Amino acid sequence: MSNFDKYQRTAENLKDSILEENRILSKKLAESQQSFELLKFVHFDKSITLENLNDIIVGCTGCIYSFMFFSDQVISNLDKKNPFYKAIINHRDLFLSKRELYISKHILKDHTIVVYPVSPSQMLADYVGIDCMVLIYPNKFFTDETLDFVKSFLIVNDVLINIVMMKEKMNGLIEKDPLTRLLNRSSWDITLDNLVKSQQAFFILFLDIDHFKDINDTYGHQMGDNVLKFTSQWLTNHFRITDKIYRLGGDEFAVIGAIDPKHTQSLENKIKGMTQSFNQALFNKFHIDFTISLGLYITDKASDLDFTYKKVDDLLYQSKENGRNQVTLSYDLKN
Repeated sequence: MSNFDKYQRTAENLKDSILEENRILSKKLAESQQSFELLKFVHFDKSITLENLNDIIVGCTGCIYSFMFFSDQVISNLDKKNPFYKAIINHRDLFLSKRELYISKHILKDHTIVVYPVSPSQMLADYVGIDCMVLIYPNKFFTDETLDFVKSFLIVNDVLINIVMMKEKMNGLIEKDPLTRLLNRSSWDITLDNLVKSQQAFFILFLDIDHFKDINDTYGHQMGDNVLKFTSQWLTNHFRITDKIYRLGGDEFAVIGAIDPKHTQSLENKIKGMTQSFNQALFNKFHIDFTISLGLYITDKASDLDFTYKKVDDLLYQSKENGRNQVTLSYDLKN
């Protein structure tokens, strides 16, 4: 080989090397720009939840399935009926035990699993957070370059998760009553407004503890607070997880939820039995004898926020006026 041929080959190799470095640098720059835009998007969009973020991570990392593991729950884009889901859940303890990046090609046939322990912000130390993420790739798509990208992106992912969880924590502080941990009045206004606008059938229950002031005056404010916390838990146990429960202020509580207009009787029967149930449960817990009054409104014709609120408030007032310890209810349905 002549010196010229050697020089030409060396020059071509150098050119290929430079082009490859430029490609890698351009890719990393594009990834950095993508990460920056993603951080801005997640930070400023108040509607982004952990479920949304999980879907975003699937799109950004190129994996087919993604799991967010908490100590007691999981978020995933994978259907629970899929056999992969069960296999991943069965290895929960293994994944949660990892303290650094962990990669396995043996848990799922023809697939690579990447486990990434999430680092929570110190500001979330008292908040139940995500312990780790699990990403699933088909082996044929999982290259060294993919791994390098995943490693760099998951650093950004830590920030994204902490942003979303911090927003959820702040929303919890804003929207929840600090004593009972129920939703508060500001959250109530938003939910009721959305239901009224949706034109769907729903129920509203107002509940007031009869002569609550006597509890504070006779047994002290600590007992009063305990009764309020007891009432919040008692209501939570009596309603569906999809129903929303509020402390509107003082000893006034509310429950709101969607309902099928054809199946209102079971709700009515349950509400009618709540006065005796509360009185007995309260006595068993604190050995004090107090009752509740309730107003129940079921409608699929609501069109005005203030009217709807006043309607159910009037029903509660009627229960008070008629001797307390009872339910006053009203239907306003199209058929």
